[in-house]
Amino acid sequence: MGDFRQGTAQSRWALGRYLIGRAIARDLDRGLYILAVAILVSAALAWWLVSPWVGVPLMLLGLGVLAIRAVAGAVVRGLTGAGRRGAGDDRLRALVADTGMDVRHELRRIGLPSRPWTLPLLAIRLLGRRRADTVVRMREFRADNVILPARVDELHLLLRSGGVIR
Repeated sequence: MGDFRQGTAQSRWALGRYLIGRAIARDLDRGLYILAVAILVSAALAWWLVSPWVGVPLMLLGLGVLAIRAVAGAVVRGLTGAGRRGAGDDRLRALVADTGMDVRHELRRIGLPSRPWTLPLLAIRLLGRRRADTVVRMREFRADNVILPARVDELHLLLRSGGVIR
């Protein structure tokens, strides 16, 4: 599987990919929530001002967006091992939250989408025709620019204890 000891190139690569994934997931979750709330508010206004025949389909659409958000969140939690570390999970969440802006700056440095509303486009680029170019650019991502050196070992140990990296 590879050598993921602290300080190795593969370990830094894995930490970088993990941080990018968490940043995409966080912004996608937030974006879906905002979209769902906007649709549900529109549904309530349409029900009240126009007709229930307009409000009900909008309400169902808003609930569908919330369902997609819940499923996507469950998939991300399953892939990242979130919620399985107990007290370590809170610390990992805090460490990842501290790196949010730095992840975006590093993505901007390497020429990839980095704004909160464009970050989900990075996931789409990884699935589409531009995958090869995106992967080449992602290899330029330097976790050292995102994580303070004093926290790299702590983050690595938390990920290892949760089974995210071995």
